[in-house]
Amino acid sequence: MDENVLFKWTAMDRPYKKWTKDFYSTVIVLAFLISVILFFIEGLLPVMVVWAVVFMMWQMNKVEPQETDYVLTNWGLKTKDKTTRWEEMAYFWFDNKLGSRVLRVVLNEAPWQLILVIHKKDEDDIRKIIGERVIYEVPRPTASDKMVKWLGEKMPME
Repeated sequence: MDENVLFKWTAMDRPYKKWTKDFYSTVIVLAFLISVILFFIEGLLPVMVVWAVVFMMWQMNKVEPQETDYVLTNWGLKTKDKTTRWEEMAYFWFDNKLGSRVLRVVLNEAPWQLILVIHKKDEDDIRKIIGERVIYEVPRPTASDKMVKWLGEKMPME
């Protein structure tokens, strides 16, 4: 069976938001406080993990995402040179992340989830094509999701 292109779009390769200096100063103060607490409880290793996460956040903000092509075919979803077959997908839904509209696809194997940036105008076409082959299901928020949302509302970082 030949591979046929069903839909194609171009978007950034990851959600992106430019953070302000106020955000980073808040993150550094929180990381310092958490580091002090963790140092006295456990030692140096958890402190290094905290600062590795801070560095990762800073680096991901410093490097802007690039445009990439996404293709839906009769075989599956192509991102760059990797094809994720329809059989590997469990379910999908649409979400907002860092000010971008994203398609989230849960997979049956590692990497367990694909998060692809889409354009709002393409959402209906993508939903129709993927929905014929994969279940559309928005997962219920877990306790940790609710806690993070509540914390974000009570203590904004910006």
